[in-house]
Amino acid sequence: MPQALTFIVLTTLVYQPCAAAEHKTWNQIQYVGGTVPIKASRYDFNTTLSLTADAIVVEIAPATVFQSKKTVRIPTSQVLSLSSNDAAWQHVAEVDGAKLPAKPPTLFGVLLNNNFLGLVYQEDNGRKGAMLLDSISSPIILRVLSKLTGKPIENAP
Repeated sequence: MPQALTFIVLTTLVYQPCAAAEHKTWNQIQYVGGTVPIKASRYDFNTTLSLTADAIVVEIAPATVFQSKKTVRIPTSQVLSLSSNDAAWQHVAEVDGAKLPAKPPTLFGVLLNNNFLGLVYQEDNGRKGAMLLDSISSPIILRVLSKLTGKPIENAP
């Protein structure tokens, strides 16, 4: 019994720093629309978002198997705004060149549980870029992005 207790205590102490580390990669995200030139399926949640110390990396899976994934790397210093839900839809739609699908009618929009995440950033060529993502983990992702970039999360349009 003492050996088992010692093993449990040592295992807990060794793995405690690992558990305290923030989650840095999320999958099962849907790319709804934005300025990235790719057509993603509206039914697949195949997009992956990864964070490094100085960049946000988004890998968007295409709607067809004949295209390859599109990888977008955004330095954290070039993030202009972070927003959620209706504010996210509005901020992304305001960026020139953003392509978004038609928003569902209000009656059906109430029934849907969308957790939109809006990311507006400065591209290398000086233009604004934007992405509208949907995920059940959007609130967590937004908090980590806000901490990483120092930008507040806008909730209301």
